[in-house]
Amino acid sequence: MTNKNKKKTGNKELKQAQEKIEDLTQAAKRSMADLQNYRRRVEEEKREFAKFASVNVFMEILPIFDSLERAQEHLPKDLKDNNWVQGIQNIIKQFEQIIIKFQIEKMKTVGKKFDPNKHEAVAQGAGEKDIIINELEAGYEMDGHTLRAAKVQVGDGTNKK
Repeated sequence: MTNKNKKKTGNKELKQAQEKIEDLTQAAKRSMADLQNYRRRVEEEKREFAKFASVNVFMEILPIFDSLERAQEHLPKDLKDNNWVQGIQNIIKQFEQIIIKFQIEKMKTVGKKFDPNKHEAVAQGAGEKDIIINELEAGYEMDGHTLRAAKVQVGDGTNKK
C-alpha cells in the first residue's frame, strides 16, 4: 500500500471516527436532556402529590372549621369578651392562616351568577334569576379548581315583596 493510499484510508477512518464521536456526543446530549426532563417531571409530581395530600387533609377538617364559624356567627353578645370564646376565635384564625398558607381560597358567592361548576343550588328564593342571594355553606378553590362547591340559594326571577 502506498503512502497516498494509506493517507486516504487514514482520512476516511478519521472522518468515520469523527462522525461516530459526533453521533455519540449528540446521543449523550439527548440523554442528559431526557434525564433533566425526567427529574423535572418527578419533582413536579412530588409537588402535586404533596398538594393533593394537603387538600385531602383540609377536606377532612373542613367540617370542623365550618362548625366553628357557624358557632361564632351565633355567639351571644354577652359572651363576646369571654376568654374561652376568644380562644375559640383564635382557633378559627389559625384555620384561616392555614387556608392562606396552602393558597386555598374561600369563594365569594352572594351577588354572583350561579355556576354549576362552583356552586350547588340547594334552594331558590325571591331575587334576580340565577343570581346567588344567600350562601348556606362556603365553597373553596385552589389554583382555580373547586375543592368543595358552595351550597347556595339562587334567585328564581321573582321580585322581593
